[in-house]
Order: sequence, then structure tokens, then C-alpha cells
Amino acid sequence: MNRTDQVKALRPIIICDENKDSLSNENFQNITLRPILKFQNELILALITNQLTNLKLPKNIQEKQMVLQNSMLKNQVMKQQIIGLVIGLFTISEIDYYIKNQTEINKRISQLVVKRVTNQL
Repeated sequence: MNRTDQVKALRPIIICDENKDSLSNENFQNITLRPILKFQNELILALITNQLTNLKLPKNIQEKQMVLQNSMLKNQVMKQQIIGLVIGLFTISEIDYYIKNQTEINKRISQLVVKRVTNQL
């Protein structure tokens, strides 16, 4: 079994609408990012919780989401660690796509992480 097969075998299956005709950023998000984020959920949650230990999160979901978004913007080290947790589980073809669309994919990773963590903290 090669690395691509091993990496894909780790990912949980997520049912979503996907368009096999093109590899758009949205398809990449649904096919690649969401399963990886689900697989890495415990690590991401632990990393963010550790970084936000001194920060009191509000109970209101919208306010909590704003605090987390601001933290991701201000704490570039944390943001890069989270992105590293995700791209480390890319296949060769996915990393090639990522390199071509890095800014957009990083933005999607950050948005998805904020949503996931907001619902769990």
C-alpha cells in the first residue's frame, strides 16, 4: 500500500455533494479538508484550547466565533500549526492543488476550524 492509499484510508467518510467533473475549491473542501479536519479534530481542539487558556470565551456562539476568528488572525503560529496538521495528511495530487490555491485553501481551513471549534467549546 502506497502513501496515498494509507493517507486516504485514515480519513473518515463524510457524505456530501460533490461534483466529480471538476476539482474546484469547494469540492476540495468537501472531499479533502472536511475528512482531514474530522480526523484531526482532537489534536486541533487540544491545540486551540491550550493556546486560549488565558482567554475567557463568551457563551454566545456568535461572540465565541468572533473571538476564535480574531485569535486565528492574531496568533499566526497557532494558525500555521493548524494548517500544518491538515496539509500533512494531503496526498501528492492534493498538495499540488494546494500549492496552486494556497491562499484560498488556507482561508477555508481557518473558517472550517473556527466553525468546528466554536461548536465544541
